[in-house]
Amino acid sequence: MIPAPLPAERVFRGDRTFDYVYSKRMITGYDPETKTFRTGIGDLLNFGWLPESLVPSDNPLSIHARQRVHSAFARSMVRNGWEKEVSVSLDLDVMGIRFLIRGRLDLIRESDGSAEVLEIKTLDGKPDFTDPVQSRRNNSLQLYFYAKALSSARGLTPDSISASLVFLSMDNTSEPEAHYFPLDLSDEELEGSWLRHIRDTAEFLIAEDARKSIQLSALGGFHFPYDSPRPGQQQILSDVENCIENKGYLMLAAPTGTGKTAAVLTGAIRITLPRRLTLFFLTAKNTHKSIVLETLRIIIKKGVPLRGIVITARSEVCHRNRPRCLPDDCPYAVDFRDKIHESGIMKELLDHQIIGPDILMTIAERAGVCAFELGLCLATQCDIVICDYNYVFDPHVFLKRFFLEQNTAEMCALLIDEAANLPSRAIDYYSPEIRLSWIEELLEDGSCTGKREKLLHPWMERFGEWTILLENSGEDEIELPSDTDIPLQTDSWFKEITELRDPPEPLRELFKAIIDFSKISGVSDSRYHLLYRLENGDRILQWFCTDPSLFLRERLESCHNSIAFSATLTPFDHFEYLLGFPDEGRTVSRKIAWPFPKENLGVWISPVIDTRYRSRMESAALLARKICEIYSAMTGTWLVFFPSYVYLELIADHLKDSSVPLLIQTPGMSREERAGFIERIESENQLVLTVSGGVFSEGIDLRSENLLGAIIVGPSLPGMNLRMKLLSDSYRLRELDPFIHTWAIPGMVRVIQAAGRLIRNSIERKALVLIGKRFTKYPYLGLLPEHWFRDGSIQLLCGGVCGITDFLRKEKGGAKAPP
Repeated sequence: MIPAPLPAERVFRGDRTFDYVYSKRMITGYDPETKTFRTGIGDLLNFGWLPESLVPSDNPLSIHARQRVHSAFARSMVRNGWEKEVSVSLDLDVMGIRFLIRGRLDLIRESDGSAEVLEIKTLDGKPDFTDPVQSRRNNSLQLYFYAKALSSARGLTPDSISASLVFLSMDNTSEPEAHYFPLDLSDEELEGSWLRHIRDTAEFLIAEDARKSIQLSALGGFHFPYDSPRPGQQQILSDVENCIENKGYLMLAAPTGTGKTAAVLTGAIRITLPRRLTLFFLTAKNTHKSIVLETLRIIIKKGVPLRGIVITARSEVCHRNRPRCLPDDCPYAVDFRDKIHESGIMKELLDHQIIGPDILMTIAERAGVCAFELGLCLATQCDIVICDYNYVFDPHVFLKRFFLEQNTAEMCALLIDEAANLPSRAIDYYSPEIRLSWIEELLEDGSCTGKREKLLHPWMERFGEWTILLENSGEDEIELPSDTDIPLQTDSWFKEITELRDPPEPLRELFKAIIDFSKISGVSDSRYHLLYRLENGDRILQWFCTDPSLFLRERLESCHNSIAFSATLTPFDHFEYLLGFPDEGRTVSRKIAWPFPKENLGVWISPVIDTRYRSRMESAALLARKICEIYSAMTGTWLVFFPSYVYLELIADHLKDSSVPLLIQTPGMSREERAGFIERIESENQLVLTVSGGVFSEGIDLRSENLLGAIIVGPSLPGMNLRMKLLSDSYRLRELDPFIHTWAIPGMVRVIQAAGRLIRNSIERKALVLIGKRFTKYPYLGLLPEHWFRDGSIQLLCGGVCGITDFLRKEKGGAKAPP
């Protein structure tokens, strides 16, 4: 299995240039009532610290080697009479703020009335500086703190304490060379730097107290972003408040149109703002992020001063439009700290209150700094962070500044939007893979050494053997025995990579995967299966995780609270387990009723057409005629959702000869193409052919007066393949019905998501037609939402479509829904 990330993995996070030291403004350990700040010296010195440059000066992958060298030197000094890892503390009062600072010095040797202190650091190569106060500010201040703490605790005078920084050169020699830099504890520049940092921190805390005071005052007069809550929203408000207040777990199933975002955000900020928690709104869709930002702006207009930021993918805010980060060749990575300080852009951006990608890029470009890294620095000073799931749950790109340490993670409140999508994403997070293309690229690299070739050739041989097995099977993917010989050679790869200052990207990816594989291979874990496949010309070996719920739970339990919400979060027991939410009564589950009149949604099932895979060719002509009949009976815009592109294209071919105007979704549409597609849906009368579970079936608001209804072709069941079989086996081991949990529930989730595009307010009146006789049978019928049943039943569409026409004509004679 893959446990919590080890230090060697940390370099593979999204914000890779802050591997070990990162800007920290998230306040933990501060009590505003007593004005007391309890903190470790490392956290204190990193508080507000910005890196001079984003270009790595050392190879960050060598952390294990650094730790070994550090420990070996300390042990050798202990043998010579030194004491290691001694805890010290210091109590200061600055500007009305009491600082209780703790730390643990590396080495100390005491005699009557005097003490020697050593702080150990490691370097790649020899020191290229003479004055650590100038070049290694934080190292010098850390040692200065130890000396001051010793002086206070032992009653020693400053001149009776000698303090030195010891830099151990790691230059591939068997015995690292130690370089000693004595620190002048009476140095005015050193003392001034210490006092400035303490005062800057105190000023920040005082300013934050003032900001929070204004927030709380405004919060007292704030009730809801809109005039009044819709039915169900008051229940959501109450449940969210109780969950955060009690550090609990909440699952909310609320139909589309309930106004989940406004209710959840309102309930959350009522508790998180007074408690100074950072609220994370997690969503995979850019459209959802826009809804959150719009809601936050309304709340701010209501008088509550909030700070919110959107953290998006690094590539989306890259000034150079690069798919991956290359800090060694990027002008936006150099002089990062100086550019920020000189431009004053952090204050400027925080004054915007809501920091979206566009404004972040514009201002970062003006200052000449990386927008992504700037956003990460700003996030710790914001009340709300809007980002993708991976920045919390992915073991390689999670935001360390928030979630690496327990004291910061417990200050984070999680809101997980469209939570039904998280389990499948988590499977990807915890299913590491190794690609043949990485190995081939490394072998073709002109800088490939003989030692590296020796490590790579066993991989080429194994990939050849596995490819023969795949070809002989006649399948697209095969399962290999769990005890398959995999040439990991983890220690050898570790030595190879730590010798490089900036390893090539394929080597980084390979090393990351080898570290992950080493934790799984040889361990008996029924959740993991070793798979081999051919994909887009590449050959891929993967440990496939069928159940990542325990990994999700580990993250959830480290945070203050967790709230999952979606229109498709039932059955609760199914999603409670997959999401890692605890049982035994610790999770509150709430189903919110549909907020609109039931008569506004007309639902029909057309049971005549068989939409099963085996019958699609035979029934295609009949299905195309039925779709044309529905469209022609009342012209407008109709959405038609198919379970796959292949099925969509089959029916599109039958419809092309008709007079019906078609708008057809295609695979791999760009962001601009998707925006244009939505614009056409909203402006033209046509039959829109799209895919269930795709980008147009969830997370979008269609503002079209001409949208009459949706036609959903069959339950959108996942395909039958090796991975789905392994997932079904995992349910069988838990004594659950494998078909229902592997295929039926996910398929019906997509159906319900697609239908959610129809009604968004109490005035709209729309028709929903479910095509396929499976909708009339178990288990599909039992998975349909309650509000689809009018008077306890759903109408069957066995003949003509006049019932649909009559239903929609009632809307035509009534009031129009607002755009």
